[in-house]
Amino acid sequence: MIVVDSNVWIDYLRHTDSDPGRRLDRLLERREVLLTGVVLAEILQGASGENDVARLDAALGAASYTEPNRTVWVRAGRLSRELRGAGTPLPLTDVVIAAITLEGDHELFTFDPDFQRIRELKLYDWKRPSDA
Repeated sequence: MIVVDSNVWIDYLRHTDSDPGRRLDRLLERREVLLTGVVLAEILQGASGENDVARLDAALGAASYTEPNRTVWVRAGRLSRELRGAGTPLPLTDVVIAAITLEGDHELFTFDPDFQRIRELKLYDWKRPSDA
């Protein structure tokens, strides 16, 4: 599964025919997108109008949904402490998204280079040639 960060969803709304948007459409069609509450709240707060909300409703309905359990929260806390100790802290929301991705052995589709600080995190390469 591919966890899709809020910045990708926002780009998807703003640039309906972009390369990343088309890739997200394909992932949604194949039911490979995983959504979590943190990302859901971030994208809904940024919706600029009813057109955005309607488009989001359709797209989000095609995504699977997960919430962090205790194991994810523990991993997020430890990961946050490690990053802070290394002098490269991330917002807790990003750390939770990373922990969900890591615990589920998923990939993360994001434009945020800060996630590269987490060595073991698998980042989805939306630029690589698609099989469909």
